[in-house]
Amino acid sequence: MKGIRKASSLVLACTLFLGLTANASAAASNKVLEQVRNEYTSYEKKAVKAYEKYREDTNKEYRAYRDKEQASFDTFVKQTSNDLSQLSQTLQADAAKLEEQYGNNKEYASKLRTYKSKINANSLSSPMQNYAQSINPTSLASLMSNYKSAINEVSLASPMMKYRNAVNEQSLASPMSYYRQGVSANSLASPMSELRHQSSPNSLASVMQKYRHGKLTQKQALAEWRSILKKETKAIQTLADKTKSDILTISTNTSNDILTQKSKTVNGILEQRQRTLQEISDTRKEYFGEGISFSPLIPDLGEPQIMRNGKWLALPQQPVVQSNVVYVPARAVFEALHPEMKLTKKGDVITISNPAVKITFNSKAATVGGKAITLPATPKLIKGTAMIPLQLVEASYAGSVRWDAALKTVFID
Repeated sequence: MKGIRKASSLVLACTLFLGLTANASAAASNKVLEQVRNEYTSYEKKAVKAYEKYREDTNKEYRAYRDKEQASFDTFVKQTSNDLSQLSQTLQADAAKLEEQYGNNKEYASKLRTYKSKINANSLSSPMQNYAQSINPTSLASLMSNYKSAINEVSLASPMMKYRNAVNEQSLASPMSYYRQGVSANSLASPMSELRHQSSPNSLASVMQKYRHGKLTQKQALAEWRSILKKETKAIQTLADKTKSDILTISTNTSNDILTQKSKTVNGILEQRQRTLQEISDTRKEYFGEGISFSPLIPDLGEPQIMRNGKWLALPQQPVVQSNVVYVPARAVFEALHPEMKLTKKGDVITISNPAVKITFNSKAATVGGKAITLPATPKLIKGTAMIPLQLVEASYAGSVRWDAALKTVFID
């Protein structure tokens, strides 16, 4: 009997021991599972938040650029439309005077008809119609319509559409869509979905499920989890970096392409206007002994600009006016004036050869051709571009350099 009681006590003790051990093991297991799950959810929240901020910032930049270019286009369209109207009124008034002067002379009847036809914007292939068509944004393949297409985000394959698609997470195969998929736990085979899978004890064949079922020790499970976490977070960072690089490239290309088209349109319209008015003036002089002259059109694109010998300079960064000081982009302006020039930057010092110019950021002191001068303000970086006071260009250029505040234009001749 005593033996039976002993045996029963021993069995009970072993049972209690094993139960306590099992409970302790389960508690430790749950703690590790919770730790891994927290690491995953914490990283997911951080990665998604970083993505959403980048998406919002990038789309904000895109919209600001799109709206700025649209406003510039609208301003120029309005200006050229008003210019056409004013020219037509002036020329029609001139034709009326000529009619009064020569209308009763039969020898001038044909000449008057020809002159009136040339100044009529509705007369087929007339000089005035050529100008009218060039500024018409709805005229097929006109200079203005080409400009309109370039900045239209819904115009097929336009530069602006490419930029819009790049930053649109819903656009198929766009850089932003790849980034979104990478940080989405619901996206098939994405780095984030792999992290969610491996961190879940309920996910088939995951690291944490193997650990919960005792197929991996705690040390093995944590080591494997850490390795996967490192690999997938690196993949997401690589994807984020590539997205940013791709979008920067696309936005830069868009800006360059639109600037090129804007230059073709603006300068093309100025040239067409000049040809139109020259032909009309030549005809008037031939028929009636005296030509007619008009003031040049200074384009209005809604921001400060530079005109060089009557042509609009296409600059990635146009002039900026701050505290009554006009700043112009150093490299772009000197390259336009001196194509053979070389610019080097070392620290805060910019040195330009041919012409010999030396400037220092945060200093008004400069040298031009070895001669020391004092600038009205210090050179500065504006949106990543080295900007210099206009007076430095005046001091280093033999021609005429002036700023017209009313026209918001730097004239270099």
